[in-house]
Amino acid sequence: MKLVYCLLFILFASHGEAQEIDSVRLRIHYASKFKAWEDSKKLSLDEHILDIGKKTSKFYSLWETKTDEIRNNILAHGGTFQEVQNALGKSAYPRSYQYYVVYKNYPQKGKTTYTDRDFKNYIYEEDLEKPQWRICTDESITIADYQCQKAQTNFRGRTWFVWFTTDIPISDGPWKLCGLPGLILKAEDKKGEFLFECIEIKNMDKEAISIPNLKYIKCSREALKRLLIKSAKDPVGYFRQMGIETSLGIDANGKPLKYDDKMPVFLEY
Repeated sequence: MKLVYCLLFILFASHGEAQEIDSVRLRIHYASKFKAWEDSKKLSLDEHILDIGKKTSKFYSLWETKTDEIRNNILAHGGTFQEVQNALGKSAYPRSYQYYVVYKNYPQKGKTTYTDRDFKNYIYEEDLEKPQWRICTDESITIADYQCQKAQTNFRGRTWFVWFTTDIPISDGPWKLCGLPGLILKAEDKKGEFLFECIEIKNMDKEAISIPNLKYIKCSREALKRLLIKSAKDPVGYFRQMGIETSLGIDANGKPLKYDDKMPVFLEY
């Protein structure tokens, strides 16, 4: 089953050019832990990056970005699926399957653009909502050599605890978290299902913040959530809804396949 997913992943991947929307001034690396499925026994790992520009910021998975670069480079030169698999097997970047990207203040100030991928590329735009924070003035820790204060919020169905530093007076942070008088260097939810912790900060001056010129399906946040749930619970139905004819529903003996009743864990409810 995993092999079929990999084949479809490559088959429907797009290789368009990217549109430059800003330039990176500050790059923050976060070690990430997350619960992928409701019945997961342990947290999965990733490394996320927050690129901050003059007007826009971009939050994305480093591991999946590197995977895309390897795959696209091989396929662009006529490489095979097996060559892609061999290269990924030797890569220093494991797979996390975290395809979502968050652009704050894009396409204009006060807007958030969110992209994701599940055999098709999706995009939605919404107002940039700033959480209502309660700053805990009596709690502080040091992260990446910066003194940080603690703050708490209830945002999009989750209780978040974060640590931010006013030494970097940029009101941004991982995922959609922002709105404090300093950069968020650590964020975790009360349930222990998500954690982002800064491991490195770099000053940048040459790289671009860009968005791929792909064929996106425009949707809403709720519509995307419904699609991701359907993809997990009923892959065959999801593919057919996307206009993809597949034989994933039948095994080698011609009998219907049974799929695990999986429910993805979302950062917001």
